[in-house]
Amino acid sequence: MTSAPSPDLNAAEPRVGRRNIKGDRREQAILEGAYDMLRTVPLRNMSIDDLAKRAGLSRSSFYFYFESKWQVLSALLSKVTADVFQASQLIFDRPAGMPPDAAIEHAVVEIIQVWERHGHVLREVADAAAAEPDLQAQWDSILGRFIDASAASIERDQKAGVAIPGPPARSLAAALMWMGERNLSLMSLRSDNAIPSTEMFETMTTIWLRTVYGLEWRRSS
Repeated sequence: MTSAPSPDLNAAEPRVGRRNIKGDRREQAILEGAYDMLRTVPLRNMSIDDLAKRAGLSRSSFYFYFESKWQVLSALLSKVTADVFQASQLIFDRPAGMPPDAAIEHAVVEIIQVWERHGHVLREVADAAAAEPDLQAQWDSILGRFIDASAASIERDQKAGVAIPGPPARSLAAALMWMGERNLSLMSLRSDNAIPSTEMFETMTTIWLRTVYGLEWRRSS
C-alpha cells in the first residue's frame, strides 16, 4: 500500500517559524520531511539533526526557520487544521435547500477521511500537548474556532426552526466538538477504547442528528 502524499504545506495559514516567505523551499522541505517521518517515528525520538538531514540542510540552517522540533509540529498542525476545517464546512455553512442529514453525513465522512490521512500528525499533537504549553494553547484555540463556527450554525438553525430547542448553542457545539475530537484522537492513537473505525461514521452522525436536529440516522439502502 502506498502512503498518502504530503499535504500542500505552503497553503492557507502563515508560518509559525521564523520566516514568512511564501514558497520558501527549504522551510517547505523541513515540513514535508517531518510530515513523512512522523508516520513511523515519534517526534520525541527525532533529533534536530534528523529533521535537518531529511530536508537536506545543516543543523544551523534548520534553526534559521524553526526554534525547535515542537515548533515544526505546530506548523504542521496549522496546515492539517486547514484541511479539517474545510472538511467540516457543511456543518458550519449548509447550502440553502440541503437537508441537515445530508450535510452532516457528508461532513462526517470528509472529517473522518481527513483525520485518517493526517492521523500521524494529530496523534503527535495529542501526545505532546500536555508537555508543551504553547502547543496546547494552539490546539485549544483551534478547537475554539471550530466551536464558534458550529455554534453559529446551530443558532441559525434553532432560530429557523430546523434545529430542536436545547442548551445554548455554544455549549452544545462545545460538547459535540470535544466529543468528536476525543473520539477521533483515540482512533488516531489506536486506543483499545476507541470507537471501531467501521462504526465511527454511524456513531458520530447519529449523535449530531439526534442532538441538534431530533432526527434519526437511517442507513442508505
